[in-house]
Amino acid sequence: MDETGQRSLRIESLNPTHLARWPDLINGDNLPRFQEFLFGDWLSRFEQRFPDLIPSRSPRCLVAVEADRVVASVVARPFNRRGSCWTLQLPEQLDTDCSHSLRTIQQALLQQALQRGALQVCSWVIRCTTTDADAIALMRELGFQPLRAYQQWLPPKSVARHATPPLPGALQWAALNRRNAQLLWPIEQGGSFSHLRQITALHWIDLFDRKGSGCGVLMEGDAVLAGCLRLPEGGRRETFELLRDLAWDPRLDQALPWVLARIHQQGRPSSLLTALDDDPLSRVLDAEGWKKGDEQLLLGRSMWRRQQAPRNLQLSRSLDQVLGRLRPQGTPLPTPTLGSRR
Repeated sequence: MDETGQRSLRIESLNPTHLARWPDLINGDNLPRFQEFLFGDWLSRFEQRFPDLIPSRSPRCLVAVEADRVVASVVARPFNRRGSCWTLQLPEQLDTDCSHSLRTIQQALLQQALQRGALQVCSWVIRCTTTDADAIALMRELGFQPLRAYQQWLPPKSVARHATPPLPGALQWAALNRRNAQLLWPIEQGGSFSHLRQITALHWIDLFDRKGSGCGVLMEGDAVLAGCLRLPEGGRRETFELLRDLAWDPRLDQALPWVLARIHQQGRPSSLLTALDDDPLSRVLDAEGWKKGDEQLLLGRSMWRRQQAPRNLQLSRSLDQVLGRLRPQGTPLPTPTLGSRR
């Protein structure tokens, strides 16, 4: 491809003029989504200016423009409330009639998204299916490393209410609130590696932000057995994550069918994610009619930025001042001797 064709690709923040350039694409679900991105881009700039006052929740959108036509877009969202970690979605191609390859467009969009992050953005995460070798190779080229593997589950078409047993014993299902989010916090942290915890920099309040219809916590008293949360990545369809403690509790064998039916009926998720190596949970999901989907890989990247630390005046003294007391400045004291005292 010639250099002129390469220079014709521009990466810009989404603005109202872009919507007028592609009227064929702003129909159905696209128009509300991109209107949300327009408002979110303005709001996110305000959130980033006052990170200690306003939680970071608003998405940002970049578009690739070729010959005054929008050909692709990428969306970035805060992964935690502090805005120190953001999540990316794989760039979406909006127009196939372009001279640049899809990989070139995706790479340009992702690079600009990483470079335009605010100063407080310390890390990024993104999800890819394990079968998408091109996407994984591109993310590795951009400095992302695999963090954790997930199994996607597709819900059954229907759930027979009469076939779902009630919760056993004193177990109860509670909607997500501040109190049980703190109780669920150790379970979420226990299933994450230290590097993953450093990248995402989550706090218990971030779990509370992932509440929604169908989400909740399975509890007995103050003991939490499992929880269901929305993924913070957003998207056109809802995806939930099912968490449990590292040790398998036998009560889950009887409680999970009720929990899964509740999630399906109230949340209407498009998919449910579990840890890839969670065999006991996989057996329950399979028995309840959930079908295995794609295996997904969460990748992350740290953004190292040089911090200009304020100069410590106490440490800036000259060498003469530091060593001044080590030099003799007066009459030396007499030196004792061991001679005769006659």
